[in-house]
Amino acid sequence: MYVEGYDTSQSGYDLVMSMEKHFGSCGEVLHVYIPGYCEGKIPNRFALMYLRGEGAEEKASKLNGSCMGGHKLVVAPYPFHATRLEHKFALMRKEDNEQAQLIYIQGYDTSLPLDYVERILYEEVGLYGEVVSITICEEEENKAVLRRTAFVTVRGIDALERLLHLRGCDRRGLENIKLTGVARPDPDEETLFPVFVECSPSRTWVSHEDPNLPEPWKDVVDDGTGLSYFWNTETNVTQYQRPSSETNVTPPLLQ
Repeated sequence: MYVEGYDTSQSGYDLVMSMEKHFGSCGEVLHVYIPGYCEGKIPNRFALMYLRGEGAEEKASKLNGSCMGGHKLVVAPYPFHATRLEHKFALMRKEDNEQAQLIYIQGYDTSLPLDYVERILYEEVGLYGEVVSITICEEEENKAVLRRTAFVTVRGIDALERLLHLRGCDRRGLENIKLTGVARPDPDEETLFPVFVECSPSRTWVSHEDPNLPEPWKDVVDDGTGLSYFWNTETNVTQYQRPSSETNVTPPLLQ
């Protein structure tokens, strides 16, 4: 969907949050693409919104002329194969294809070995574009089971748009994989600690006291997604690997 008319004085993060809320009843808002946007810049006056769900396009089209934050929106269908607005995006497309994009993928077999899933997922996603990194974690209570969400960083908006069509494949363990979301832009104001978000409507963090964790680490859960990780209160580092109880050496950071 093509959208314009929104308040461009807000941050990219706030704009995405507003659009997710405004169009949430139309379907699943997978991604809001603001051409040429990077942290600290004023958002472009138009954006593309990627929806999933039965009748999503028709429902979103009915919001043409609706108000979001006191601003009247222009909303129109813009399919993947459309080219009529290509001239608007052309100048920013090259730059946007150099930017890394964090996406969330689910649907793989969580009972398979971690190394195997990482390898075949890297190979499969690589068919759509450059893969920068893949992070899959094991369940804390049962190392034989993987967490259901893979954090995949790809290069460029072209790769991201191709991956929006991802609907399983014939590789063992990846028959039901699909892209379930794209990371929002970072908030302008620095948060207390950075986290990954699965397109949830809220950001709520719950810190759990764990006497077995070395200082200054805390066990933190994102209440919106259920994802847990560890936060160093001194360095502001976050990671999925549990810190050693015998040492305070910082393991590799989240990518």
